Amino acid sequence: MRISHQKLRTMMIHMAITMLMLLVGCNNSSNGETKTFNFGGLKLEVSHVYEVRTESMKDDGGNPWEYSVFVCYPGARVTVLAADMSDVNFSADGKSHANWGVLLDSDARKEIVDDMKSFDLTSDMLGIFSLESNLYVLKFEMYKNEK
Repeated sequence: MRISHQKLRTMMIHMAITMLMLLVGCNNSSNGETKTFNFGGLKLEVSHVYEVRTESMKDDGGNPWEYSVFVCYPGARVTVLAADMSDVNFSADGKSHANWGVLLDSDARKEIVDDMKSFDLTSDMLGIFSLESNLYVLKFEMYKNEK
């Protein structure tokens, strides 16, 4: 069976368009950008960020408080660039302690410490908060494609 040049060219064009559509779809739904988050001495790098926005709330004293929200694609990772641990000179035991933590939806927390390995952002991680004030500085949301 012999295929004409025109049919072959048409098939190749359709195949190329299909491949490009698949590649563009994969790129948009899973890569995102890598963003750096700074708050005081805390510095984080978060991959697979779809968008960043700011939200606000009132603290326990009724004062306004703003924090960032990172909406992330699946596969996002958090890298601690600077943990902003407490000063050993102001600690009763002479050791440095965590100032920040990752709040989980089970109300558990994971302290952010120096030399912490990067970790996957999972759907049970609500955000980064101050261990002293319990206020968010960064909230996480997972991207939901609503088509």
